[in-house]
Amino acid sequence: MTEGRTSALLIFDVDGTLLQTERVTVPAVQRTLRARGLAEPDADVICSFFGKSVAAYEAWLASLCPPGQMEEIVAETNALELRLIGEEGRLYDGVPETLQRLRDAGHRLAVCSNGPRDYVDTFLDAHGLRPLFHGVRARGARPEGKTIMVGELLAELGGGPGAVIGDRADDLRAAHENRLTAIAAAYGFGNPAEHQEADLRLERFPDLPGLLAGRF
Repeated sequence: MTEGRTSALLIFDVDGTLLQTERVTVPAVQRTLRARGLAEPDADVICSFFGKSVAAYEAWLASLCPPGQMEEIVAETNALELRLIGEEGRLYDGVPETLQRLRDAGHRLAVCSNGPRDYVDTFLDAHGLRPLFHGVRARGARPEGKTIMVGELLAELGGGPGAVIGDRADDLRAAHENRLTAIAAAYGFGNPAEHQEADLRLERFPDLPGLLAGRF
């Protein structure tokens, strides 16, 4: 760490922050339903569930399925989604290089996602990002949300100062409720109303080191 700079804990959301999730979850849902002769929801409807709990997403997906097929179709969709993370998933431009730059600068990096643990693990491994992160939290079926998980990462990784970088309101709320800087990933799936409480707006992922320079 450069003299005069502070090591920050930087906690990243996955969907809409690091990963272009529309390339993964949208085709997983549409292809699975199409193969069974069911109506395909619009991409915008699917994307509206990014950042929500697994329970909310799977309840919606099950509502599109005939009785007796719900569990099977949800399981098929989830399995295809995991496969597509590596085959068709894309990071936002500059993600690996920027994360490496932040780590080289002495910052501690972590991931905090509402997704299942196998989803987050597959994402990290498929894109070679796991060595860059000091900590990982995935909500999965846990009832508690990001505020609790961010608090756990703070306790595990030595506390603040730090920031949460994410595209949805719960990312920004988790930052403030843990006394961290809230950085809105403006390029993701959130909307301007969700970003009103952000301390900083990130328009492009490679801009993050410069955005942090005046803070840490």
